[in-house]
Amino acid sequence: ATSPEYGVQLGMHPDSVRIWWKGVQGMTWQQLVPLLHQLKDNWPKPDVLIIHLGGNDISTTAPEDFIETVKKDMTSLTSIFPGCLLVWSSILSRQTWRGTEDGKEMDIFRMAINERICDIMTELGGSGLSHSNIRPSFGLYRPDGVHLSGKGIDTFNLNLQAFLEKWESETNKTETETSDPSA
Repeated sequence: ATSPEYGVQLGMHPDSVRIWWKGVQGMTWQQLVPLLHQLKDNWPKPDVLIIHLGGNDISTTAPEDFIETVKKDMTSLTSIFPGCLLVWSSILSRQTWRGTEDGKEMDIFRMAINERICDIMTELGGSGLSHSNIRPSFGLYRPDGVHLSGKGIDTFNLNLQAFLEKWESETNKTETETSDPSA
């Protein structure tokens, strides 16, 4: 996000969209809700909360258990952040997964988890953000096969930017229609 081309605002004007980042390398799902409770008092009330987390959990937790935990926590977050659009940023593919030798099986689990959690987000009034343009075969990863390269991070950030621009456009359209009695 700190690249000179896009910056921490992802190229969006700070008068219309203000982006706050909280990245924690190596974070696991169980750390999310306590962290958000802590940040809630120090950050402005968010309109959108994009959560990109879980890649470090799915090779150590049964898929059904992980999905249930995410559903419970996302339901809780709708109460903690009322009126906020919660967004599931899909877990990215990897060439290698910690704790398992079968990368293909993990990718099948990952895709099923992403699909189910996107359904849950829709049920909760949230949204999903896919990163189908980020795959290990596209040369967007570092040699470890887990972390994104600079080009991969740029692609990821462009996905975030596209999502937020679409959200902003839809929000502005809705506000215009609501405030225009002739609409």
